[in-house]
Amino acid sequence: MSSSGRLAGLRVYVLAVLDAVTFSLAVTGVTLTAAVLLSVGSGGGAIGAKVFMFAIGWLMMAYAVVQLRPSGPDNSPEQSNRRGPSIPETHEIELQRVTRALPPVRWVTLPPPEHRLRIPAQLFLSSLFVLGTSFFLEVGLGVQ
Repeated sequence: MSSSGRLAGLRVYVLAVLDAVTFSLAVTGVTLTAAVLLSVGSGGGAIGAKVFMFAIGWLMMAYAVVQLRPSGPDNSPEQSNRRGPSIPETHEIELQRVTRALPPVRWVTLPPPEHRLRIPAQLFLSSLFVLGTSFFLEVGLGVQ
């Protein structure tokens, strides 16, 4: 592989990671805002927001892991014909459209969808960010 091929591959990788991190930060921000509003509304204060972030982080992780699980092999040819092509289609959710309008992602040309992380992988990364925020609330800010 030539050095220009390696640089192009590295560029695609960096842009895919940038897209996933921007999405994860947006999801974490929305989750934190919802946690604070729900916690203050219910009288739970900062402790309630931390617990809500913790619970939502684990639920997001569980959902993402189930979605990332590969499907079983098809033994019947008629089943594989009904299911369509073996390459999964890439779907975009509304939050991805919004996050692609945020800097720094809006300043770069993203690679094609087949070279980016799928939505379940981005949700898994988002769950790690949400759990990390919950951890920071407890350890860093002393919310007990």
